[in-house]
Order: sequence, then C-alpha cells, then structure tokens
Amino acid sequence: MGEQKHMKTITKLAYISLAIAVLAIGAPTANGELGDLFASLTGTGVNGGGFLYRYTSGGVQSTLASGVSRPHGLAFDHFGNLFATITTFDGTSYQGTILKITPLGVQSTFASVGRDLHLVGLAIDTSDNVFVMARTSGPNFASTIYKFTPGGVQSTFGSIPTPSQSFGLAFDEMSTLFAADTFNQTVFEFAPDGTRSVFVGPSAFDLDTGPAGLAFDRFGDLFVSTKSEPPLIRNDTILKFTPQGVRSTFATGLTFPRGLAFDRSGNLFVADVDGVGSGEILKFTPDGNRTVFAVVPVPSNTDPQFLAFQLLPTPRPRPSPHPRPSAER
Repeated sequence: MGEQKHMKTITKLAYISLAIAVLAIGAPTANGELGDLFASLTGTGVNGGGFLYRYTSGGVQSTLASGVSRPHGLAFDHFGNLFATITTFDGTSYQGTILKITPLGVQSTFASVGRDLHLVGLAIDTSDNVFVMARTSGPNFASTIYKFTPGGVQSTFGSIPTPSQSFGLAFDEMSTLFAADTFNQTVFEFAPDGTRSVFVGPSAFDLDTGPAGLAFDRFGDLFVSTKSEPPLIRNDTILKFTPQGVRSTFATGLTFPRGLAFDRSGNLFVADVDGVGSGEILKFTPDGNRTVFAVVPVPSNTDPQFLAFQLLPTPRPRPSPHPRPSAER
C-alpha cells in the first residue's frame, strides 16, 4: 500500500513538472510564441551575411538573429531551444558549427562539427539528440550524418553513398530518419541504429531533378521538394509519398523549393527561391490551395533555405502498419 502511494506521488510530481514546462514554453519568449514560423536565409553568402527570421501566424516578420554565416537547417527541441546549422569560410576551408538560441534569446555554439564541412539539414529526435547533414566540397562530394547528444557529444550516425549532394533531414513518428540526396535522386531512410536503406530512388523523380527538403504531415505522409539540375524557373515540384512509398504530385511550378514545414492545422509552408525576384515563403492548405505567406526582403537576398515551427509535440494518427520499401522505385 505504501509503495502504491509512493508511485502515485511520483506520478503526480511528473505531471506537475510537465505542466510547468508546457506553460513555460507556451509563454511568449525571445524566440516568439507557439505557432511562429522561423526561416534561415544565407543572405549575401559571405561570413556574417545571413539571417534568421521569425514570422507570426499573420506573416509579420522580425529578425531573430543577424550576422550569422550561411545558416541552413533549423529545428526546435522540447525545451524551446532553436538549433541552426552554420558554415563559415576562413579563406581556405569551411567550418561547420551548430548555433543554439534559448527561449530567452541567448546565443551560443552548441557544437563544432569539423573542418572542410558544409552543414545543411538538421533534425532533432524525441530524445533531443541533434542530427545534422554535413557535406564535403569535393572531389567526392561525400555526405555524412552526425549525431549530437543533448550534452553535445558527437558521433557519426550514417553516410550517403558517394558522390552525393544531400540536403534535408526529417524524422517520422517511428524515429526513422529520412535524408534527401539530390545527386543520387534518392530519399534514404536510417533506422534508429543507423542502418541505411532506400525509401524511394531515381524512378520516383523526373529526369534531372532530385529531392531537397523533407517534412512529414500528421498522417505519416512524406512531402519532398525537388531541385532541378541545372536550376530552371518554375520547373520544380512538391511530391507526396505515402508510408508505403506511393507517389503523387502535390504542387508544381516552383523554383528550387527548399525547406518544408507543417503548422498545427496541416498547412504546408515552403521556402521558394522564386527565380524572378525576392524569395518567398509559400503556404499550401491541405487541399493544395497556394498563397504567398511572406516575401523575403531584397536586402536579405533571394535565398530562403529551411523552415521550422515552434510547436509543442502532439500525438498524431498512426498509419496502418505496412513494411516500408527497401529497394529503389
């Protein structure tokens, strides 16, 4: 009887702690409010030329950080900390680092990834481990996924077959990590232990296009932005893949769409270069209706990269269990 009472006390304290955490994260912070959208922009493409922007649900823009170097991947952990991949150039080689911005707006270097590496996609799992995609600049153009514990301890999680040009990362609800590789026209998936397989291969993409950005909706479908080589105005698409790898086209007529992110209502937001003026952040309703959510200011250059919403994790419908494909489609 005493043991049951003790367990009830522990459970009650756990719920109280969770409630306090939710209230703390839900309150307005330097990082904005729940539901705000964050975007990385490489800006002038030189050291210190990039920006991190924040957008309210109504599309009002403000600057979260300026003077950052080539920011790309963005993601929040469960405590409301924002992480971003940063790449500086010292005149001879690139240096990849991960920037951390707390809810109070304090900026610090979470980890240094290594030299001769250009960092792109970033994703965070349910245990707040940070995963980043790192690319070399040649001659083999190798892509490697590094894992960092919440304490910043680095390890190698997986790699993409060389040569490669990888971009986005995204986790599904089973903690499987998906990685987009444009050069190989393939979306790879990595089991929690790092085992790699092919989710969809070259036959899933049109000639001279490959995957770039990734995002899962609440039903477990994977949305993929495509990148043309060479880049062509209005030639790119957003594709949708079911958990079984069945493809459909969600949107067309885009120019190098990159980062993708879903809000809590199931609307898809897309960072699009546009190709004829300032970059744009597009908004697609679940039925595919397209509007311009925000236009990126010209001084920031026409180069929006990745997107992330500040959202508390919520349960989502689990798809019917079906084995994922392991061979190219």
